[in-house]
Amino acid sequence: MKLKTQFCFFGTLTILCAGCTQPGSDKMRLSSWVSSPSETALFEQTLQEFEDEHPEVVYKFEPIPGNYSEKIQLMLGTNTAPDLFFLKGIVAPSYMSFKVLKPLDDLIAETPDFDKDDFYPFTLEAFQRDGIQYGLPKDFNPYVLFYNKKLFAAAGLDTVPSNWQELAEMSRQLTKDLDGDGRVDEFGFAVEPSLEMLMPFVYQNDGAFQKEDGSLGITDPAFVEALEFYYGLYKEGVATIPIDHGVPWNGDVFGKEKAAMVISGGWLIPFLADNFPDVEYGVSVLPVGKKAATVAFTTAYTIPESTRFEEEAWTMMNYLVGKKGMATWTSKGLALPSRRSVALMNGFLEHPVYKIFMESAEIARPIQVEYSERGFEEVVVAMQAIFFQDKPPAQAMADIKKRIEKYRLVRN
Repeated sequence: MKLKTQFCFFGTLTILCAGCTQPGSDKMRLSSWVSSPSETALFEQTLQEFEDEHPEVVYKFEPIPGNYSEKIQLMLGTNTAPDLFFLKGIVAPSYMSFKVLKPLDDLIAETPDFDKDDFYPFTLEAFQRDGIQYGLPKDFNPYVLFYNKKLFAAAGLDTVPSNWQELAEMSRQLTKDLDGDGRVDEFGFAVEPSLEMLMPFVYQNDGAFQKEDGSLGITDPAFVEALEFYYGLYKEGVATIPIDHGVPWNGDVFGKEKAAMVISGGWLIPFLADNFPDVEYGVSVLPVGKKAATVAFTTAYTIPESTRFEEEAWTMMNYLVGKKGMATWTSKGLALPSRRSVALMNGFLEHPVYKIFMESAEIARPIQVEYSERGFEEVVVAMQAIFFQDKPPAQAMADIKKRIEKYRLVRN
């Protein structure tokens, strides 16, 4: 079975890419996914500063538009991968298990003043396997609680929820039918039928999507209890979802002041500034369940085992995850520094909003699985069955479990 899984992940890539042309190998290649215009401009600025400091490194930047993970997998499977590329923390375990990434420990040890202890531990651990470092985190973004100050004041609330019970109670107090027509106009909370939004509650309830032995935890009591609480707020009518308002995500719901609270990462800040500048909001760490926890998304730079430009790739990686490169890349708060020293340098530890994000780093965990991202699509189907068809959460997870298991991508 494991051999079959291995074939499905990388073996078929040779067939799919049989007609692929080997890229020119006269210079190092760097790849990333295509992001927002503001992030693209900031990344280009960071690269220009690298070029100014290291003119000896000749490289070609090859951003990948759309289907990033699938294309990187194809290139890894055919030894045509870029020499330095982004790797999502969520799927890093499957890449590391296939031994297609270059171990970085020797390079780190040979680099003076690298200061590995400067990183927030979870950002490094997301790219480790069997004690070996395969990627270095360029940034992270944790989930925090955004709340609408005006709606809180109108409801007579002068504190934010500190636990699940208070989250539910305050959501009730903030849910209002303003015109008396029998329909809710303002909800206490906005949720989404997605695994990413659910996982903070799962972690706080001592649950897991994938357990330490590699098996799925989605039918365990801890996972189901968290899902029942999360969905229960929507079923009770004190939380809403984006589709009920004809918008694509919960940031729109919050910006339109249809919900007084929402969980999001730092990407909501520029979105509100650009689209809903009049919304007065605050941020807080997430309400606590059995323990304090949040989800953080982190991305690393990594080098493929097949590279012929190890020295150049390491020089660039070391700069981009070093203090100078990271300070520029995270300067506008679009992503947060994975180094504590850079957080201090950029003023985030004292900033009234960003300090909450940095505090959340101490309780953050990445979502990490040894499954293809296609497996998440199955979870979305199950979550939608719960929210749109009122399917019992325990039954929905039980029905989907076997379909997800076939997407496991671990080799050893």
